[in-house]
Amino acid sequence: MLEPSAGPSKRTTSPMVTGGSILGIKYAGGVMVAADCLASYGSLARYNGVVRMAEVGVAKDTLLAAGGDFSDYQYMLKIIDAKATSEYAFDDGATMPPSALHSWLTRIMYQRRSKMDPLWNTIIVAGCRNGEVYLGSSNLYGTEYQDNYIASGLGAHMALPLMRKDWREDMSEAEARKLLEDSMRVLFYRDTRASAYITIGKADATGTSITEPFLLETYWDHQAFVSGNKAGDGTW
Repeated sequence: MLEPSAGPSKRTTSPMVTGGSILGIKYAGGVMVAADCLASYGSLARYNGVVRMAEVGVAKDTLLAAGGDFSDYQYMLKIIDAKATSEYAFDDGATMPPSALHSWLTRIMYQRRSKMDPLWNTIIVAGCRNGEVYLGSSNLYGTEYQDNYIASGLGAHMALPLMRKDWREDMSEAEARKLLEDSMRVLFYRDTRASAYITIGKADATGTSITEPFLLETYWDHQAFVSGNKAGDGTW
């Protein structure tokens, strides 16, 4: 029996500080992930310079990027770090590859949603181990899939068609980065929860790396932007 002072149980069903779309794409020899650096407080663009991507695992050969509730993403990083510490303590040389880490996280997300206390995120797990490139995604319902290119949030509607059109299995790292930057630029123009400051993470045979936040080049001198819309002139 609960003590009266215990109060009602709490559930994370109203995310407060959230991040927007995240994108991932495979290229010849590696995988790349992009996320912007804005965390919104409700509908307010409140926090800039927020990095929603990290190198995780003992071997640091896996990238985790997240959209949705930022505190739930921080919780994920904590449990992954605890798991990595446990693996290191066994001292048997065995560590989870990117695919296993993704599956493990998905099981946790499914368990949390089954308790009506979901981790309110869509995540991308990307990595490369033993020459095998991995890219997968999971959501707050515990649903997972793998693909050659992935976009979450509004990006699934506005960026994914661009990625589907231009992606090739043999595309170079430079081509993959340009496609990600172009897609993130479109999201900045069209998504009220997106920022022009982004980070890009990369995983290949040499390891993982994440750029410092940088500003995308944007262009606001289109005539329709300058003069505005007038009823019936067909500018929109």
